[in-house]
Amino acid sequence: MKNVLSFAIGMMVVAMMVGCGGGQQPAPKTETPAEPVFVAQTLNLPAVKVASIAKVGPYSDAGKAISELVERVQKENLAVKGTPFAMMYDNPANVKPESTRFEVCIPVPAETKNMADKKTGFTVKDAPEMMIAVTDYMGPYDQVGPVYEKLYKWIADNKYEPAGPMLEYYLNDPAKTKPESLQTKVGAVIKPAAAPADTAQKAAEQPKEEPKTETKAPTGK
Repeated sequence: MKNVLSFAIGMMVVAMMVGCGGGQQPAPKTETPAEPVFVAQTLNLPAVKVASIAKVGPYSDAGKAISELVERVQKENLAVKGTPFAMMYDNPANVKPESTRFEVCIPVPAETKNMADKKTGFTVKDAPEMMIAVTDYMGPYDQVGPVYEKLYKWIADNKYEPAGPMLEYYLNDPAKTKPESLQTKVGAVIKPAAAPADTAQKAAEQPKEEPKTETKAPTGK
């Protein structure tokens, strides 16, 4: 009986050692997941009529400004014809948050009469056509900075250059959507990059060939 009991106790000790790391084997190596490939595209936006409010202050106040704009649009009985968006005019790396300029906009019907309220900054005006580079972002509005860094690198890598403000198109209502689930189109106004100065100068100095013309004999009938 003692032998049996000793054998059982011995097996329990072995089992406990195995379960607690006795006779451990090297843990499998875990690879760091690859960073998702950054995807962007260019779009040509047509001219559009917008109701807007211009602001000076932190870009994080854009949500409050849009709520203010929505209330004014409703007060003016204006129809909404598109997704709300914001245009940011200053680089937050160079301008203090309290001094950055931005404008929130809501597309309205083309026949809407232009107006301007200097007291509140509310306007209805024509926004020009724009060429933009744009990418998708999901997450809190105040954590979008790294996306802009990648977007501007993509712009340079694809032979474009900045030509206007940054843009954000807000696809969710932040009052009804969790910050981590907010969807935003992040963009920037661009234009094709100019050729280097020396290349342009060489092209201008290169003699142009006179166009060749073929002389055809008249054909009689």
